[in-house]
Order: sequence, then C-alpha cells, then structure tokens
Amino acid sequence: HQLEALNIENELLEEMKMAGTGKNELELRQLLGCFLFSGDDVFKKIKVLSGGEKARVALAKVIAAKGNFLMLDEPTNHLDMQSVEMLIDALNKYQGTLIFVSHDRYFISRTANKIWYIEDAKIKEFVGGYDEFVVWQSDKEKREAMLAKDGAAKAAEPVKKEEPKKKEEPKKKEAEPSLSHNLLQQLKREHQTKLKAFQKLESELERIKTEKAGLEAKLGDPNIYADKGHFVKLDEEYKLISSKVETKTKEYEKLFEEVMELEEKIG
Repeated sequence: HQLEALNIENELLEEMKMAGTGKNELELRQLLGCFLFSGDDVFKKIKVLSGGEKARVALAKVIAAKGNFLMLDEPTNHLDMQSVEMLIDALNKYQGTLIFVSHDRYFISRTANKIWYIEDAKIKEFVGGYDEFVVWQSDKEKREAMLAKDGAAKAAEPVKKEEPKKKEEPKKKEAEPSLSHNLLQQLKREHQTKLKAFQKLESELERIKTEKAGLEAKLGDPNIYADKGHFVKLDEEYKLISSKVETKTKEYEKLFEEVMELEEKIG
C-alpha cells in the first residue's frame, strides 16, 4: 500500500525524489503544488502531516512514476474535495492504463471510460462512462422487471372453462362494452396527463444536469482553489445541484414506470 510505504522521517521533496522518477526538483515541486503543497510545505516531514495530506503525497508519488500501468484501490479515501479534484485532473492527464476500484460515484463518473461489473458470477464489460452505465443498467432492470411481471401475470391467469349459456347473459353483455369504454377513456386521459408531466420533468432534469456539468468543469480547474471563498461557494452550489439531480431522477424514474404501466393497460 502506497500510504504505508512512506518514510515518515523524510521531507516531502526528499520522499518524492526517492520515488525514482527521474524528475528534477522543479518538476517535483510543480507536481506537489498540484496536490496543494507549495512553498516551504515541501520541506515538511512526512510524520507531521495529517492522514489526508499523507494520502496526497502517496498519490503524488504514484502519478510521478514513469510506469505505464496504475492500479488504485479506493484512491479517494481520506481525501478532501480539493484533493479529489486534483487527483481527477492528474489521472485524466495520465497516458498509461489505469484500473481502479472505487465506491466514489463522482470520482468514477469523472475518470472511467470503461466499466467492469459483476453479474451472474461473471466479470462483464461496459464500454462507456459511469453515467452512461447507470442509465443503461436502470433501463435494463426496468425491461427485465416488466418482462417478469408480464410473465407472472400470464401464468396467474385462470383457465377459462366453457359454461352453458344462460338466458340472463345477453343483458350483462350489453352493459360490459360501455363500462370497458369508459375505463379505457379514463386511462387514456390519465396517460396523457402523466406523459406531459414526464416530458416536462425530463426537460427540467436535462437542464439541471447541464448546470451540474458546468459546476464540475469549474471545480476541475486547479486555479479555482486559489480563491478559497469562491471555491467554498461553488462547492456548496455543487452539493445543492447534486441533491436536486438525485431527487429529480427518482421522480423521473417513478413517473416513467407509471407511464409504462398505463401504456401496458391501454395496449
């Protein structure tokens, strides 16, 4: 583990030199600066750093390495938002192959371009970003649920038995078409109402997702951290918009299911 491999008696700059990267002191200082270690910070002893700062040094060493393959296990653990953004920026510039395991959805969505997931005790591959994978997985689960529900409904249908016709039946049959027609019209009206609400919600969700992407782009700019007040403001806005996206997505999925159920009933 990179964190455990740190020599706590070394200074930051000394520890970076020990990585054997071949980079000169200026290049190492610039890299440490990306991880928020500037000026005399590079002469601090590893042992006086906090857990998060040690994690940033360990990651800086990994990024500085000349290797063309990186494997990271939960790289955002112990990192604050600023450090996560720095790591994302550094990994996106990395030219080699990167494999990582992470439960941080934000980090995954900003870095991964291929997803490996486990299904039916097998490792499967999805080529695309995490956001695309989430949409694909959600649609897949809905289709499977709909097919399972349809199959269960057909299996539960009672076997119709022919019964001798009774004289009273013609009167009953006269009332049935009227009732069925009224119910169908009611379902169609309900479907139109929910479909309009669904389309409106879809547009709103697209708008706030675009707004969220804009904030992500701003937070991905290293220069933003020079102004702490501005960063805090953007970070608060990002958390607020992320919460809104999550809420609206749940509403969207619920309404989608309701529209699909009505379409199924209408036929």
